[in-house]
Amino acid sequence: MLTKRQKQIFDFITTRTEKVGVAPSLEEIKKHFRLKSVSNIHQHIEAIKKKGYLLKEKNQHRSIEVVKEIQFFDIPILGTITAGQPIDVIENFEKTISVSSNLIKDPKNYYALNVVGDSMVEEGIFNGDVVVIKKQSVAENGQTVVAIIDDEQATLKKIYKEENRFRLQPA
Repeated sequence: MLTKRQKQIFDFITTRTEKVGVAPSLEEIKKHFRLKSVSNIHQHIEAIKKKGYLLKEKNQHRSIEVVKEIQFFDIPILGTITAGQPIDVIENFEKTISVSSNLIKDPKNYYALNVVGDSMVEEGIFNGDVVVIKKQSVAENGQTVVAIIDDEQATLKKIYKEENRFRLQPA
């Protein structure tokens, strides 16, 4: 779901694209909303893109594209994950979160968790967020993972392989 400001920006992009035939530039969006910084607009565009409403090529001028037909999948929220000290693994189906089909292809391979803690804020994961997790048994160095420790506790961290062990690190 878009925030109020994200919805305003999305609606402006949609209307402007339909009228003129090309998407507005970040500078034009900034001027329209009388904001001081293009980086602020960029953050909103990235958030809207992550939610599946827009497509945008990196480093391409006027490359914002409105997604025409958005299909959503309901992903189960299985519980809580800590972004801090590990907690006991508790798996209970709470509710679902809708995720755009532009972001995931096979919903059976995903689940979601509510985040408690603030050790991952540098990755843009904040206390109270819901993270969508892809089920997989292998992770790349530096990837953010749900780490299960001794089959009992779980935590959300970045993972690094070092010689004969793994290191879990906050963002």
